[in-house]
Amino acid sequence: MIYRHVDVALGERSYPIYIGEKMVASFAPTCEQHGLPKRMVVITDSNVAKLHLQPLLKNLKRLTFDPLPIVVPAGERQKSLRRAEAIYTEMLKRKVDRRSTVLAFGGGVIGDLAGFVAATYQRGVALVQVPTTLLAQVDSSIGGKVGVNHPLGKNMIGAFYQPKFVWTDLEMLRTLPDREVVCGLGEVIKYGVILDRDLFHFLEERLEKILTLDGESFLHVQARCAELKAEVTSRDEREAGLRAILNFGHTVGHALEAAGRYKTLKHGEAVLLGMIAESLIATELGLLPREEHERIVALIRRVPMRASLRSLQPSEVIAFMAHDKKSVEGKNRFVLPTRIGEVEVVENVEHSLLRSALASTARLYSLPKRQ
Repeated sequence: MIYRHVDVALGERSYPIYIGEKMVASFAPTCEQHGLPKRMVVITDSNVAKLHLQPLLKNLKRLTFDPLPIVVPAGERQKSLRRAEAIYTEMLKRKVDRRSTVLAFGGGVIGDLAGFVAATYQRGVALVQVPTTLLAQVDSSIGGKVGVNHPLGKNMIGAFYQPKFVWTDLEMLRTLPDREVVCGLGEVIKYGVILDRDLFHFLEERLEKILTLDGESFLHVQARCAELKAEVTSRDEREAGLRAILNFGHTVGHALEAAGRYKTLKHGEAVLLGMIAESLIATELGLLPREEHERIVALIRRVPMRASLRSLQPSEVIAFMAHDKKSVEGKNRFVLPTRIGEVEVVENVEHSLLRSALASTARLYSLPKRQ
């Protein structure tokens, strides 16, 4: 059942985000309503394939779609040029032409990887995002950012490429491990901090219900996050200005991911930690009142994250920040809160302050205190 839809207003590239639960029976008819080509390359990972692939393929075939499933191993390491090339090869062998659709069926890794393939295969084919994790449903599937990682940095090779629509079904989340739900909360809390004080307060009141995927509470949060991402994307599709605020928690977060070789932390966990560190930086710079920082930390601490950071070295984390794609002319850039619901972009934060923020996070999450 479709609960509601949110429009991303981008002129001729506008598209809807469909939000609801138990929506699989409506998927193929929606593809047909959008006039999508019948040949459909369904890119997914091994975890999603075991749980959800066959019902989706059956639904597509019922309306004479011709789905070609391509299943890749699960994990961030698959988001690479090497994996993209393997997918191109499979598509070429199967004679997939430009009159085809790529369906990104999975979490953030699959959404980025499959979206990158769609943007670049024969100079672009139709794309549909069907996110299956909380993080992907509320954030990464919306807005058209697609890409792959490089050994020197995350998302360094990519494009802006909008889907025909985004399909977010709460039912897909009910098979997720608890860790994946935790990861999604990183992006949800981010929206409250950067744009919506009322959403932040709602999370403070109902976090435990949201963690259990309570229908009413969760669908409200999911729809609100989609609205916020759609509004920002509509006003700044290519991150020329406003969209940069979506990077709160990500400058430190991406560096933590990279320092752990994308094995120690998942993206959402790194963002949660990054938000703690970056809100502390804002406090030390006199931008954020300490009581606001304490509210942010208190909410994040209620998220049951058990990731270990003992193997990460602060000096290496800071070194990876130098490769962050948001850096300008060698100066680091941070999105820092000035109050819950408002942020500003700050450049050239001193390394001593970064070390202090990482040390503070260490006291909460076992990050080594010394280099």
